[in-house]
Amino acid sequence: MRLAFLFLALFAPVAAQAADVAVPPAPVYRGQIVLPTGLKVAGAEFGGISGLDYDPASDTFYAISDDRSEKAPARFYALKMTLGTDGISGLDIAESHALLALNGEPFAARSVDPEAIRLAAGRLIWSSEGDATGRPSITKADLAGKGLGTFKLPDAFLPDEGAAGRGVRGNLGFEGLALSPDGTTLYAATENALLQDGDKASLTAGSPARLLVLDLAEGKVTGDYVYETEKIFQAPTLPGAPADNGVSEILALDAEHLVVVERSYVAGVGNHIAFFIVQLSGADDMSARPTIAGARPLSKALWFKIDEGDFGGLDIDNIEAASWGPEIGGERSLVIASDNNFNRHQSTQFLLFTVPNPAP
Repeated sequence: MRLAFLFLALFAPVAAQAADVAVPPAPVYRGQIVLPTGLKVAGAEFGGISGLDYDPASDTFYAISDDRSEKAPARFYALKMTLGTDGISGLDIAESHALLALNGEPFAARSVDPEAIRLAAGRLIWSSEGDATGRPSITKADLAGKGLGTFKLPDAFLPDEGAAGRGVRGNLGFEGLALSPDGTTLYAATENALLQDGDKASLTAGSPARLLVLDLAEGKVTGDYVYETEKIFQAPTLPGAPADNGVSEILALDAEHLVVVERSYVAGVGNHIAFFIVQLSGADDMSARPTIAGARPLSKALWFKIDEGDFGGLDIDNIEAASWGPEIGGERSLVIASDNNFNRHQSTQFLLFTVPNPAP
């Protein structure tokens, strides 16, 4: 017992500080549109929406599915939404494209796990939590889905048979991507801790996830930070029933801050979605450190949250995607979306919020 306590004390990062992290005004919920599970597009089932990004030049949202090429080849969609102060009055699935490997071929079943997507300089960047061997990746592609190259990832993120207990956990890898406002920097967040960094989130403690920072032009790592998630918000109603919490998406707020979305699901209770503002300065860089022992994590502060029944009885689902949208009524819009897991008991939600301008 003493040895276990000593291990935790040595390897736990310093608690994140939130006192100096300013948050925007609370957003205003405008409405949602819900697509049923089972909807087919070009013969393939629509769903699994795990990433979303908006292109203002074409007024198009790009949405990635986390289908592991099992129901149909791994794919993404181009969506047209009609947004206004009264909510989302229309959604058109304008295009569906297969994600293609660097050899130009579709991905084989279970050889990829798409999770996040961003648009950068007319190209797509998307992440996979793991291939058939569990290795994560971040790929650059053209707007037709053809792979153009991948980023070289640090060894710390890569599972290795010769280094047991290293790398991303299965299904807890690069869940979120964000692009800096000036388009020069890419951020990639793991859902929970790397194997060598600590445990998954539990009812008693959060998990030290990682935020990897990459120079977009050169592909070089410029930073690697610890992000401490929250603990699971509530115990399941039945002993042994599933419960989890982790990072499900990230989004750049400005040059100094990210929005980090944490999604928690508890069987018998439902979903709890929390939006945090994270300060990009002041944390310790893990790039040249052998462990996270004593490392200062990124500072964070709660912006807003969504529980079951909030916003007038909203039945919130498995939120995994977030994007800024067009300006609405002079305010910034935020669109979030759920991954229905291709489960008939779930649905694909697109929800619209607007963010009030700060008081002068």
